[in-house]
Amino acid sequence: MEEELIALAPQCYEFHFLDQGLHRSPDRLRQALQEAIDGTCGSELVLLGYGFCGGALEGLRAGPAPLIIPKVEDCIPLLLGSPEARQQWGPDTYFLSAGWLAGEENLLREYERCLSRYGEERGSRLMRHLFRHYRRMVYINTGRRREDAAREAAREAAEKLGLNLENTRGHKDYLQQLLRGPWDHLFLQVPPGTTFTTRRW
Repeated sequence: MEEELIALAPQCYEFHFLDQGLHRSPDRLRQALQEAIDGTCGSELVLLGYGFCGGALEGLRAGPAPLIIPKVEDCIPLLLGSPEARQQWGPDTYFLSAGWLAGEENLLREYERCLSRYGEERGSRLMRHLFRHYRRMVYINTGRRREDAAREAAREAAEKLGLNLENTRGHKDYLQQLLRGPWDHLFLQVPPGTTFTTRRW
């Protein structure tokens, strides 16, 4: 979401982007997020562009500034515009965006690594088995640069995994609210020095 955030944010905002591969390990992601939060000395507010990410936010501690967290499981509702927009697609939908495909740990590279390790036939079978619970893949068009190339990569990924590919437009409403407020029921506000836990919030 790097390009999307920068395009919507006031120029005075300071960003800290983390490596996409950290999503593979909630513990490593939590540690990196905590280090980033601890490094925000002098900030009036810290806005977290993450969902709960498989428990990665559990135990995060706000620094001297309040911490604002979108009330979502992952970043997909942020790109689609609302939690309701995500729910409309159902749990059998796997989402891709240009930002996700641009990362070093994207789905196509994962597919190629699997084939390299297990051979073409077995690797392809394993990847399709991993995605057996999904019925379709949806590419979210957020208006980034190089959307055509990313959409083609999504088509290739869907074909390799035996999934139907659909396209949908992203909406900036939720991201814009994260960046500018108001931080209402769609967000969690963690007071300074408070430890975040889903049980408490």
